[in-house]
Amino acid sequence: MTTAPVASTPPAAPTSPASSPGSPRLGLGPLGIAVRVVVAIGILMIANLVAGLLPAAILLIPGTTEIVEGSSPWVFALAFVLQAIVLCLVVLCVWLWMRWVERAPIRAAGWRWGRRSILWLLLGVVIAAGSAFAVVALLPATGPVLDDSQLPGGQEATPLMIVLLIAYYLGLAFLQQGIPEELLFRGMLLWSLRERPVLAVVVTTLAFTVIHLVSSGGQQSAAEHVLYLALPFGFALLAVGLLLCTGSLWAAVGVHGGFHVGNYLAVAFLHQVEPVASWLVIGGVQAALGLVLVVTALRRGKRILDGQS
Repeated sequence: MTTAPVASTPPAAPTSPASSPGSPRLGLGPLGIAVRVVVAIGILMIANLVAGLLPAAILLIPGTTEIVEGSSPWVFALAFVLQAIVLCLVVLCVWLWMRWVERAPIRAAGWRWGRRSILWLLLGVVIAAGSAFAVVALLPATGPVLDDSQLPGGQEATPLMIVLLIAYYLGLAFLQQGIPEELLFRGMLLWSLRERPVLAVVVTTLAFTVIHLVSSGGQQSAAEHVLYLALPFGFALLAVGLLLCTGSLWAAVGVHGGFHVGNYLAVAFLHQVEPVASWLVIGGVQAALGLVLVVTALRRGKRILDGQS
């Protein structure tokens, strides 16, 4: 009696946490969620603290004070480097967290660039900047449009200064704030809760909102610090809504950066308005848009960061 040889299958090569998702080392219960929120906030704070302390260390080098004083181009170059440092530190920390705790590649958290990424980025910018600018344009005026002397660099508004200021504010909107904060909250944190999408939206939106209690946006009292939260709540909900609809983290980055761009443009070209009213109305409009997008995406079965763009 003869038997057919049994085909042997070579053992599968072990996979590393950087190449394929595995079971996270940290659970997804209340404690695990709380730890993830604290870690995301901690990474953001440390990155900005490091960037904030570096100028003081640099100024200890003899001769640097004269180089970076006033409106020298070196001041803007230094600012750009510090903005890039914040981004690099956040990306590094998220990569480490995803690799060793979530046991998944950083791409899973949305850190990827596809053919349509630029389109989603620009879409987010247009929606967020357009809605913020439109709201300010429609609110009652409390003062005239600021003249050039009242704007940053107004006394030295040479073509070079204008270019440097635009680069600085775009860097602030995207390099230092938009990209790193979205990677942390709408990337790493949102992805970790992807199996419970409603909870993921609630946790990431509220966590992102609460950290802005310490933001400086012209608040004059404790009550205004609370009312100011309407702004981050609104564009956070808009960001997660557009992310769900597009499957791209870059849509959320566009919303975040576009929110800042819209505010810069409103300050430069529109009449002055009551700050508290602008916070509440801009936040309310963007929150409403975001809620519609979130509900629509979830009803259509969209999943968190499952796109390739």
